Amino acid sequence: MSEPSPGTWPAPPPARPVAAPAPATGKALLSACWALLRQDRELLWLPVIAAISGLIAALILFVPGFAIGWVIGGSNHHSWGGWVGGAFAVFAASVVSIYFQAALVIGANQRADGGDPSVGDVLAEAWSHRGKILSWAVVTTTVGYAIRALERRLGILGTILGFLGGLAWAIASFLVVPVVIAENLGPIAAVKRSAQLIRETWGTSVRTELRLGLAYVLLSLIPLVVVMFGVGVIIANGSTAGVVIGVLFVMAGVAGFFAIMTVFSAISSYARALIYRYATGRPVPGIDPSLFVGVFTQKGKRRGFA
Repeated sequence: MSEPSPGTWPAPPPARPVAAPAPATGKALLSACWALLRQDRELLWLPVIAAISGLIAALILFVPGFAIGWVIGGSNHHSWGGWVGGAFAVFAASVVSIYFQAALVIGANQRADGGDPSVGDVLAEAWSHRGKILSWAVVTTTVGYAIRALERRLGILGTILGFLGGLAWAIASFLVVPVVIAENLGPIAAVKRSAQLIRETWGTSVRTELRLGLAYVLLSLIPLVVVMFGVGVIIANGSTAGVVIGVLFVMAGVAGFFAIMTVFSAISSYARALIYRYATGRPVPGIDPSLFVGVFTQKGKRRGFA
């Protein structure tokens, strides 16, 4: 049998297009982070401790802050006292919040690297970053107060500019805590690094963040309804038994709300840690990389990835 002449070979079948991985939904990301966090359930105490400690720290620093404002305020000592005391309180709460968020990020990194984090270990390691945490608390408190001052001074225009400024700041600083923990950078360098990862490596995806926020809001409605029902029972029934039942419903609703807040706070910190690891090429065992496609939409080719 004669072989076909050159150029007469049958054309190969057209290559089938490879489907791109479907972007992850907020629900998928939430489920992935929760699956990882379930291995470290003891770390769920950290948001609870953070909330209590933050409130105590804010109250403690509000007093000297109010006193300082009272002294330097002159005829407007009440206003100055409240403003300076509030600044001190916000700073104290920020320090506590960032410290415990750092501890959760450390826990996520340890688990992703095959370790078995404990509350004591992650708090001790977070404490080793205390200087950077304090510096970042100063920066974020200052920026927050500057945005609020802008809103108050410029009326409606200030509200619009404040909203846009706050949104831009939230995006730029999204990965600051994981950056500080992994790269031990100061606050300004950490913001630049976080913004670089978002700007040059990933673009923002509001959809996933909205879905995460929506899930939180919807779940929070359940304890809110329980609280409202309890209040209704108290108002409608003046008997001792009715009041007791109503109070129990209110307490159950409040406890449920704090439980939801605790879980979502921990998942949020784990999510940021895992997103940072994925963005910088670090291994994320047990997490399908396609789950992170929807967190930030790529802008061009990612550095360090094919």
